[in-house]
Amino acid sequence: MSTGKQNLFIVLSSIIVTLFFVEVFFQYIYFKDLEKLKNNPYERYMLFEEGENFQNEEKITKYFPNKLILSETFYKIEDEFLKEYSYEITTNNFGLVQNTDIEEDIQSILFLGDSNAEGQGAKPWINKFKGKYKNFQIINGGIFGTGPMQFELMEKHVSKKFNVKKVVFYYIGDDMRRGASVLPIQTLECLKSHLNCIGNENMYGFPLRNENPINFLKYLANYRYEQGKIKNKNFKYFRRKIKNSLNNLYIIKIPHNFLKQKFYSSDDDKIIKNFNSINNLYQKYKNNIYFIQLITKAELLSNTKSYNTLYAERYIKKLTDNHFYCNFDNNINNYYKIDGHLNADGYQSLYECTRKILDEN
Repeated sequence: MSTGKQNLFIVLSSIIVTLFFVEVFFQYIYFKDLEKLKNNPYERYMLFEEGENFQNEEKITKYFPNKLILSETFYKIEDEFLKEYSYEITTNNFGLVQNTDIEEDIQSILFLGDSNAEGQGAKPWINKFKGKYKNFQIINGGIFGTGPMQFELMEKHVSKKFNVKKVVFYYIGDDMRRGASVLPIQTLECLKSHLNCIGNENMYGFPLRNENPINFLKYLANYRYEQGKIKNKNFKYFRRKIKNSLNNLYIIKIPHNFLKQKFYSSDDDKIIKNFNSINNLYQKYKNNIYFIQLITKAELLSNTKSYNTLYAERYIKKLTDNHFYCNFDNNINNYYKIDGHLNADGYQSLYECTRKILDEN
């Protein structure tokens, strides 16, 4: 082998070895808690007390009015089903998650957001306001699994009937890639009765107060397993898995995220539409809308914001100075151990943060 080829081989070998040890450092030392979360081979099963609890109305999904709904979420880790949380959802006279009814002629503050605003995983934190803030009534428009397009539809739905004067808008980066949709008919049927469930609905009804769901969970797990065997035979599945594995390497992800954070500009249709919805809400409420960015569990563990979060933050800050942060004291104990949602302590922190922002503005 010539001297030039030997030097090139040494350089390339040194680079490969260095990158290997850098990857090991990030995966097993620096980001070990995040890797444990990411690599945990769990499956989530969201169960709701079956019955007439969910409805689609005016392009949004919300609950039926005046309901008390038991909700439990399980995770399958290896061969064991672990209950991550169990709590009761109380809905008011308009089918929103709060225990106080709302009246049409009272000046109101509308809270918009995803599952964090709704309070998924614990007793609804919005109830700590006891239905009002100063001379305003509180309206909780938070619904799980939604983004700004859906927030705008919820605002239109509520403001048709109620006197909304101010808006509190909660967001995370993931919201920017969510579209506007309602629950499929099959999912609604499954939520009414577990006997209607096929297994692919992602949310399921079950008589939680009267029966142990373990056999139903095993049925759902078996359905997913059988569907997974079919999916795993697909060439696109293997190609996507290889691509995702490479993209999840820190030696690729860190410089990629850094460049996106600095120079990212998206032509993604969902992001553009979500930004349009943010702008529409801002144009309607101007200085009476308050944007609050929430730190996610993954962002806290990695000690860095996702580029979707930073991209949305830059966009909102160009519109208004009414932009604030709730970081939950940067305390990982404010989140569930497996699930990414806040626990009761985390929602208490969210209430205190929101209260402080309102008091100071």
